[in-house]
Amino acid sequence: MIEGRPSDTALQVAASRAAHLRFDPAPHLLDDIHAADLLGPEALALVDGYANDGPWLLVENRLFIPLRARYVEDRLRDAHLRGIRQFIILGAGLDSFIFRQPEDLTELRVFEIDHPSTQIWKRARIEDLGWTLPENGCYVPCDFEKERVSEVLEETDFDPNQPAIVSWMGVVYYLEKPTVDAALRDLASILASGSEVVFDAMRPWDELPERYEKVRSVMAQYLSGAGEPHINRYRREEIIDAIRMAGYSEALVEEREDVERRYLTPLKTEIPLSHRFRLVVARVG
Repeated sequence: MIEGRPSDTALQVAASRAAHLRFDPAPHLLDDIHAADLLGPEALALVDGYANDGPWLLVENRLFIPLRARYVEDRLRDAHLRGIRQFIILGAGLDSFIFRQPEDLTELRVFEIDHPSTQIWKRARIEDLGWTLPENGCYVPCDFEKERVSEVLEETDFDPNQPAIVSWMGVVYYLEKPTVDAALRDLASILASGSEVVFDAMRPWDELPERYEKVRSVMAQYLSGAGEPHINRYRREEIIDAIRMAGYSEALVEEREDVERRYLTPLKTEIPLSHRFRLVVARVG
């Protein structure tokens, strides 16, 4: 990460969400109308890389990245019906939920937690756009290599006695497994019963179709060059064990077929659901 700039990952995630709106017909998984604005003119060209004639892996991400955000927001909506009013976006990047939150999610408190460099850039971009942060939003800087999430939340009005939904998408596979374990334990220490940590994990190479192996070295070279290599992968039983060992009461690993049925059936797209990722929920209490 270059000081004073968002990570390459944050830019690419926003680009994929903007591309979903630009290149895919309605209905959309996620109507992120703010993603392109947040990217700004310098990074907006990244969106073109997700066009139908672009690399197939990016086209695949054009579907999966909005899908995982939709998945979290669906779980948040269900949790809101149960009375949950706290939403933590961990590693928020250029996430725009705070600006497009549904009006019926009343009394919601949103905590965006991210590296100070990305957050400073994002806040400056928001100021340039003339946007105002809604009153229920809170930016929480956190240097994840030096600080625990539990520590930085102590400086906010987060209520550890009330349950929360935590979005932790697009982060786990950049961390060593002991770091993932420590982060899960840290979150469990401050989350009340009824809380959920929702994240994605990458599957091992030997579980993937052959087409992924063909681009393996190219992917690794690009990610390493960006200083953001993927350094862990989990089998289904491994991630379940990690969640339980961290003190959670339940682990849910979504079946790929169920995700396809729920989210892809209504779409007018021929883009396949990525085989690379698992959608995971760790429940407290």
